[in-house]
This record gives sequence, structure tokens and C-alpha cells, in this order.
Amino acid sequence: MRCRLLDRITQLDPGKHIQATKRLYASERYLEDHFPNFPIMPGVLMLEAMVQAAHWLVRKTDEFAHSMVTLKEVRNVKFSGFLEPNQDLEIRADIKKQDGPLTTLMARGEVDGNTVVSGRLILETWELGDKYPERASSRDFVLRKVREQFERVATGAPEVPTHSGLSMRWMWIDRFVEFVRGERSAAIKNVSLSEEPLSDYPPGFPMLPPSLIIEGMAWAGGILANDHRGFRDRTVLAKVNRAVFHRPALPGDQLRYTAVLEGTEAEGAFIRGTSHVGDQLQAEIDLFLAHLGDRFQEVAEDLIDPADMLATLRLFGMYDVARTASGEPLEVAEKLLEGEQQAQAAAPAG
Repeated sequence: MRCRLLDRITQLDPGKHIQATKRLYASERYLEDHFPNFPIMPGVLMLEAMVQAAHWLVRKTDEFAHSMVTLKEVRNVKFSGFLEPNQDLEIRADIKKQDGPLTTLMARGEVDGNTVVSGRLILETWELGDKYPERASSRDFVLRKVREQFERVATGAPEVPTHSGLSMRWMWIDRFVEFVRGERSAAIKNVSLSEEPLSDYPPGFPMLPPSLIIEGMAWAGGILANDHRGFRDRTVLAKVNRAVFHRPALPGDQLRYTAVLEGTEAEGAFIRGTSHVGDQLQAEIDLFLAHLGDRFQEVAEDLIDPADMLATLRLFGMYDVARTASGEPLEVAEKLLEGEQQAQAAAPAG
């Protein structure tokens, strides 16, 4: 299944603004992994929906003159609400400035008239052959397929085969390679052509969507912040202060995410991160992770079952490399161990 986050463009005025809509379906498989006790659309996918709307606005503004339109930077992206299954996300993006290949837009998403996500986006137009001469011959194919994509989203026509949303799993790191409690973590993510989000993103030159690179950093930094507080808090991505992308993440690349815990407060944690491909700086990402506390009464329990959280950390190999600041092997948080023991006790005998 493909990473399409818009059902239909509802209004488009080239050079000015665009409006589009996206319905969240309960059958979208990533909801099994993303806060299974409280299924909501991941914040980075709300961001991605805004990026895709902005992408089509830029495309139509220059009448598909460039083979590539990609996200260069985001600033002050705030997540202020949730999109639950069977709700619609209404998106609007407005062009604020065009400066050569860069277009700056303000975008927001609303649910039932309330803003749930907003931020500043900067998109860049470029030619495939200029940065990747060996792929210059793909230009006509890319533009032809991009136009076909636009026609589908402009008319609301379903893709073939018809499906009820994305079926991808929600795992955006593969393994931890370093983890120092309260200080920093490093994790790797291998980019594969077989991953569903890369399918036709864009056609002819697939790359890992930048929004999912932000999510990978949120995993690396979020686990670091949660471990620091014994996994006692319900923590969500609340703000992308800044993210700058220096190059795309392509099939065959191995991303190394490094997350540094810059500071903590009662409301949440500040994460400063970088993504590298080998020695190349791929992205710089600054995040704020919020502790929900009692602010959202509809979230009445752990977002992820503690036993499942512990199993996931072991799957990521965190405890194979995790250390305290003094170099001692890391002990598992008491809450996670208690959750595992309770799950084992509740399991059917035999």
C-alpha cells in the first residue's frame, strides 16, 4: 500500500492556497502499533498530510515544471489535538513566500473545526538530473506518474486495488546501537525498497518520507526520555521545533539517528537529534515531547501496555547496549517489569 495521506483536494488556487481532506480508518494497520490502547493518527502523518497538500499546491503553481518537489524544512509544527478513527482531517496550506526554488507555506489541519496540527513548511523544487545525473533519464517518467497521482487526488478517485488506508507497521527504528540513560541514544534504520511508504514516493525516485524520519527520531528520543522517568509518563510528540533535511534517504541507505536529551521539565522533554548516512549529515531535528498528565481525560490508561513496551525494547536490542552514565548495565524500569509479571500471571495456564 502507498503512502497517500489525502483522499481528495477540495479547493486549489495556484499560487495561493489549497484545501484537502483525509479520513482515518480503523483498519489502518499502523494503529496496532501506535498507541494501541488509544488509536489515533500519528502526529507525523498529520504533518505528512499537510506536506502532501503543500506539494500539490507547489506542483500546480509551477505547472509541473520540475521533476522533484521535496520537503526542505519545517518549523514550529504544533500538535494540539487528535484524529481518531472515522474522523476527517481538513487541511489547508497557504503560500507565504517564494524565493527561487524555495516555497514557504503556513499549513494547518482541523478536526470538527478545531485545529489539531499547524506549522510552517518550506518545500524545494529541483531537477533529478542536477543532483543525481545517473537518474536524469527518469525525469519524464517521474512527471508522467506524478500527474497521474494528481489526477487521482484531485478527483478523489480510489487507487487500484482499492484499500481502506495504509497497512504498514509502525516501526521506524531497527536497532539501538548506543543508549546512555538520561543523556543520549543512537539507533539505526535501514531504508528498503520493499517498504510500503517508499512506493511511488515519488514515482521513479523513491525515498523515505521525511515525516517518517522525524518519527524515527521521536522513537529514539522518546524512548530515551521515557526511560529517564521510568516509563511512568504517557508521552507524545507535541512539537517539531525545527527539522532540516539536507539529502533524501534512499533505498539501501542506513540512517543513524542520534538523540540527545537536552532538558526535561514537568511538562515534557526537549530532544536534539541528527540523522546521518555514513559521514553525511542527512537531517537535523529538534523535538518537544509532552507528558500528557491529566490534560486529556479521554486517555485513561497507558498508551502502550508496559509488557508490550518491554518486548519492543528487547526487540530493538536496547538492553544489549544500554548503560548508565557511569557505564553500568542498565536495569529494566520497575514499571515495565511489573507489567510483564502481570501479563504472565494473567496468561492462560498450559
